[in-house]
Amino acid sequence: MDKPCGAPANIPGVYAKRSLRTLLAAAVGSLGILLIDPSAAHAQQCVGAGQQSSPVPWAQRVLTPERLWPLTAGSKQRVAVVGSGVSSPLLEVKAGVDLSPPSRSQPSGKPDCIGLGTAVAGVIGAAETGEHGFHGVAPKTQLLSAKVVGDSYPSSGQPGQAVAPETLAAGINWSLDQGATVITVAAVSYQDSPALRQAVDRALAADAVVIAAAGTAGQNDPPGIAPYPASYDDVLSIGMIGEDGMTAAATHAPRIDLVAPGAEVTSAYPDGGVGPATGTELAAGYVAGTVALLRDYLPQLSNEDVKRRLLATASPAPEGVGSRNYGHGILNPYQAAVGNLAGGHPSALPPADPGVPSDEELAREAAWQQSTSIAYGLAGAGAAAAVAMTAVVVFGPRGRRRRWRAGIAEAPVERPEDDLPEPPAELFDDRPRTGA
Repeated sequence: MDKPCGAPANIPGVYAKRSLRTLLAAAVGSLGILLIDPSAAHAQQCVGAGQQSSPVPWAQRVLTPERLWPLTAGSKQRVAVVGSGVSSPLLEVKAGVDLSPPSRSQPSGKPDCIGLGTAVAGVIGAAETGEHGFHGVAPKTQLLSAKVVGDSYPSSGQPGQAVAPETLAAGINWSLDQGATVITVAAVSYQDSPALRQAVDRALAADAVVIAAAGTAGQNDPPGIAPYPASYDDVLSIGMIGEDGMTAAATHAPRIDLVAPGAEVTSAYPDGGVGPATGTELAAGYVAGTVALLRDYLPQLSNEDVKRRLLATASPAPEGVGSRNYGHGILNPYQAAVGNLAGGHPSALPPADPGVPSDEELAREAAWQQSTSIAYGLAGAGAAAAVAMTAVVVFGPRGRRRRWRAGIAEAPVERPEDDLPEPPAELFDDRPRTGA
């Protein structure tokens, strides 16, 4: 092996220093790679792509929203998803904004790391393709995305996966500014705030339908908490059911208005494809897609009218109407759109006033009772006379024919008489005669 020119031969120190420099260079180089793209490792923790093919999901077999597509596909409605963002080849987002709070860790840079917002948007408006059996309820609807959750849920002192109420309020206000007619709140806050209440009131005043996930209760949750905005009276609070039709999770919501499929439903994934997803947020998405179809088909309906139709046309649930777990029942998209409902709004009847009858009313009542008694008496007498006459007419000839014998008696034997009758026998003729 030739030696380098001018270099000392076989000096271990020289080769040791060169080896050290080589190792340091490799280490710095690899460190440089991490510094160039620090979000790459964090992005590996995000939800990946789903399957490229799947059968028809059970939720679609239950709801059959495609029955309404000849009437409407929701093309004139804007449906906002306030959640973790939306990103899928199956979804076309008209407008989006990132309102999520800053993260302490390096962000992944992905539009939807958690994947929940994409899944909710998928059941609302995913396009129908020939690759798999999955599609959204209203595939022509215009989707809006208000991202209020980053790569993970913030540690805000709230139980479970919760978001600050002010952040939710910002998402609702942005959605309304973008012309949303349906707002799906796919994130929960367990804290009430004036900002959130004002945002919801503003949306309702603008005739938007606000639909909120009821959330899922955890074992370690403190007592007395409530999910917002689902706990507000004018917001549709949505629970979820499984394929067996039974409620799939407990919730802290004070009430449930409606339930829809939400356990192990198929929906879109952020990097393409489809896969399973679970949560009351998915159930809220199915309701939002139905509202898009309903408002597109019947544009004259107000948000109150829409809510009333959804509740009135819900399919029966195991616990009956108004139950704690099922609300008014299971979402029924077809009946919500085409079902016949009575117009107007139900109202309570005023309390009955018994009052005090006057002397004239008492006299009239007494006369009525007397005339009624006479009428009943005459009617009874007439009926008795009619029965008697019927008996004479019907049974008289029969009695004469039977010589007034009972109907069950045997007829007498008719014996012919002799032409020359014998002389009559005299009384005591059988005794001997005396003295003659």
